Amino acid sequence: MPLPVQRILIPGLLLLAGTSTADNDLNWVDREEMATFPAVQQRSIPEWCGGIYYNPAVGIPVAGSDTVVTADHSTMSQNGLIELNGDVLIEQPGSRITTDSAQLDQATGKFQLENGMRLESDQATFIASSMSGQTRRKEGSLLGVRYSLFNTAARGSADYIFLNETTTTITRGTYTTCAPGSNGWSLEGERIFLDREKGWGEASNVVLKVKSMPIFWLPWMTFPIDDRRKTGLLFPTIAIGDSSGGLDITQPIYVNIHPQLDATIGPRFIDGRGEGVDSEFRYLTPWGEGDISYGVLFNDRKFDDEDRQVARWTHNGNINRWNLKTDFNYVSDDFYFKDLDTGLEISSQTHLPRLAEARYYGRTWQVLGRMQSWQTIDPTLADQDLPYRRLPQLQLTGDPTLYGPLKGLWLSDVTSFERSGSDDSGKATGLRAHLAPALNLRLQQPWGYLEPRARLYHTRYELDSVDTNAEDNPDITTWGASLDSGLFFERPSRWFGEAYTQTLEPRLFVNKVAFKNQDFLPNFDSRELTFSYNSLFRENRFIGYDRIGDEEKLALGLTSRFLHDATGREQLRLRLAQGFYFEDRKVVTEQTVEDPTDDQTPLVGDARWNFARDWYLYTEAQWDLEENERERSSFQIGYNDRERRVVNLGYHDRPEDDIRESEISGILPIHRHWRMVGRWMYDLENKRTLETIAGAEYRNCCWKLRLLSQRELVDDDGDGDLEADSTIWVQIQMVGLGGFGGQVDALLERSIPGYRRQYD
Repeated sequence: MPLPVQRILIPGLLLLAGTSTADNDLNWVDREEMATFPAVQQRSIPEWCGGIYYNPAVGIPVAGSDTVVTADHSTMSQNGLIELNGDVLIEQPGSRITTDSAQLDQATGKFQLENGMRLESDQATFIASSMSGQTRRKEGSLLGVRYSLFNTAARGSADYIFLNETTTTITRGTYTTCAPGSNGWSLEGERIFLDREKGWGEASNVVLKVKSMPIFWLPWMTFPIDDRRKTGLLFPTIAIGDSSGGLDITQPIYVNIHPQLDATIGPRFIDGRGEGVDSEFRYLTPWGEGDISYGVLFNDRKFDDEDRQVARWTHNGNINRWNLKTDFNYVSDDFYFKDLDTGLEISSQTHLPRLAEARYYGRTWQVLGRMQSWQTIDPTLADQDLPYRRLPQLQLTGDPTLYGPLKGLWLSDVTSFERSGSDDSGKATGLRAHLAPALNLRLQQPWGYLEPRARLYHTRYELDSVDTNAEDNPDITTWGASLDSGLFFERPSRWFGEAYTQTLEPRLFVNKVAFKNQDFLPNFDSRELTFSYNSLFRENRFIGYDRIGDEEKLALGLTSRFLHDATGREQLRLRLAQGFYFEDRKVVTEQTVEDPTDDQTPLVGDARWNFARDWYLYTEAQWDLEENERERSSFQIGYNDRERRVVNLGYHDRPEDDIRESEISGILPIHRHWRMVGRWMYDLENKRTLETIAGAEYRNCCWKLRLLSQRELVDDDGDGDLEADSTIWVQIQMVGLGGFGGQVDALLERSIPGYRRQYD
């Protein structure tokens, strides 16, 4: 008979968590069963798992809802004792209890369920031989329990469980995230405590079993039950390499200092070299977020028993309209990155930056303050090839409105350039001030635009360490004018039954910069831009302010886009452009990109085709029409489903530099549980492999395994000769007991475009 009772058992009691050696009676739903549910009740199942814990029959919790009790027989005594017998069902939206007999004392809130019980909610399932508790204190205890936890896909068993709204205490229990019927791994503990409010569990007298075989024993341990952070061991990274010294093991320890502060400390052992530590400290403040990394290898036996160190500090943040950024790097020797890979994710470079800058972004004016220097780690570079330090650089830019569409463009930059105290190249140092004010008038309509601009260039120096015949305070002043214009045409079109809008966008750019001899000026930071489509439409063909590129040029460009009417997505973009010179260029640098006597640029074109939701194709080519020969070309095709599949195929050809390279990379599932990982870079010109990465990943509900082999050409001795170096990476994780990533994820993010570790 139905017996409505207001709040007979509290919702918190019916929303408990736990573990299981579950079968289908713990609400494990496989793919076949999920397909039988109504569409609104179906849930996605991770590709690598055969099912999930899910119970749509209990519905969704509703705050303040009544509890309805039904039973074959029910009695109520005058002192408030309720007895229920025969097919007892205690139910409210989102939870229910079934049992053969139950007793509830309304006066005290105590209850007793005997002869077996089943507790189900939208979060968990418990099956126990008996249950008792106190509704007013929102707590209960169960004997002889099996359970499943939906959010963490965990299951287990226990002799005894005590639970309340936020915690679960398991006595002589087990815990695993493996699917029903699998004994891949399990934790067995004398006492397991799960704190759902904090997201972590702890266990004492713990035995970790793999395939029912004891692997190791711990007196105490903690582990996550959701994605929140807590101090503890992370899973180790194991690598085997030629140059690194053989077996390389790092055991990271995570330290959760504060919600805005944490650290990772990784003791490291390299067979053949010695011991060390990699560490990382992360912080989050009202002024931004930052990362401080430090690694040391003590007494490297393959490096004259010297200590070897690497460090980095990065910061990025905002205070009102100010953006603050730092990037400081340090390494103890030039060969650190050649000999030792590091989990600090600092890639090997010729120059390591040391940068601190502050930028102010106003509506009209922007301010930049910067301090920048470099640590050069290429021993083959001569002093004269080392970069200058900016100590400091101050810049002011703005675009104030003068009248209607007429704007003033302001650029001023003052920089002090210095060199290392040990530098004996004799190159000049000193102060440079650069001004480049302009008047700009942009006339724009939906069908096109016209933008004339006139600019004055002035650069002045105060130099030190100059030759006796050189001027201490040289300066130049010149001017430039440009006209940029474009038209927009549209027409409807249909492709493969879909409606598109096709655009045709011709562009004309005329640029004149007056010649001024600049051979007597120092060159602190200027170089000619690599030729591309976008470089055709620039005022100055140099970057940096030491050289102002004289030219009289007409550039013509044509762009056509196909825009999908239903989504607005750019499905296809085609561009073609070429420049024509009316005078030879007289201002050049030591490294000239283009012949200054050419009267036209190469014809440059590119195309990007997003030919499917996850596929794209990009190609670019440059053709010298005068010589009727190709200058460079590239081709890339990529696929990324933003879940588990990434494919990249590329080809790059620069005949003038004797560079012809191909690249293939990807991560491809070959089975529900297996993914292949690979990258191959090949030098077609010299017929040699530059780098290969090959490996496999295995994942199911309870395991993640990775095995990668990397082979690359490196310059171990700094003499310019490349030699092959091989490394093997191994990672193992028991799902639910730690994170998966570190050095292997950093390697894949650097090597495979489009890969992101969250896909795992």
